[in-house]
Amino acid sequence: MSQPATYLVFGDLHGRVLPAFRLASYWSRTFGTPLAGILQVGDLGYFPDLTKLDKATVRHAKDDPLELGVQDVIRPTELGDTIFEEATCPPGLWFTAGNHEDFDELARIASAHTRFPTFPVDHYCMVNAVQNGRVVELESGLRVAAIWGVDGAESSRRTNLPDRGYISEKAVDLLLREQFDVLLCHDAPYSAKRVGFGSKLLAMLIELSRPAFCFFGHYKGEGGPSVVNFAPSRVFHMAGFEMRGRGQTTEVGSVGVLRWDDGEGEFEHLDPAWLRTFTRSNWRWR
Repeated sequence: MSQPATYLVFGDLHGRVLPAFRLASYWSRTFGTPLAGILQVGDLGYFPDLTKLDKATVRHAKDDPLELGVQDVIRPTELGDTIFEEATCPPGLWFTAGNHEDFDELARIASAHTRFPTFPVDHYCMVNAVQNGRVVELESGLRVAAIWGVDGAESSRRTNLPDRGYISEKAVDLLLREQFDVLLCHDAPYSAKRVGFGSKLLAMLIELSRPAFCFFGHYKGEGGPSVVNFAPSRVFHMAGFEMRGRGQTTEVGSVGVLRWDDGEGEFEHLDPAWLRTFTRSNWRWR
């Protein structure tokens, strides 16, 4: 029997790893609820080698150093020590890969951990990639699966990604043989965010595997439920967590709470009014 557990789910981070952990600690402290972990839908912004940044990350990082926040966790830092040592800090973050990552480095680390469904990518062993097409069972009993990348269909194929940046049919086939409760993907299942956009492979995987939940990011705009029905699966878009809202506030629909108890769960996006109390100017001290 699984144990009752609470997780926070985040949208695209683009380097904002420590702000995500800080918000999680702040939420846990505010509501008196211990967290079993953080789930994240890709575009973590995993670029440990700054010479490997993609063009979009270079462009955004010129005005926003938070885009390079992975540098604060791939080696010991005073800020990392402070945040990870906080009593209410969740025990870890589990993520899938988006399209803004160093895929060569992720593949290199993954190849050394083929026996395991996840692998750490940081100095603190707090930030864990779920292997493409694999399922990890967390301590609560929650089974989390991951599909890396974005849709590679010719009609919408991006041309600036390595092969690992596209959704793999092999990874989808692997998951069709597994049972899992949550699917973390970066691109949307077909038509989940915008009708006619997204991945038909992801839509097929959800329809056949019927996980309780699917969370995805990648698209701009507020987070919310899928615009098409994937019942019995509940599918949600997570907005980017960038703290670029009015007054440098946290974006509506960028964070949600998943409560899991004995094989059943409930999910809701966090209250926008509460999210507005966590800003770019105060996040280090929340």
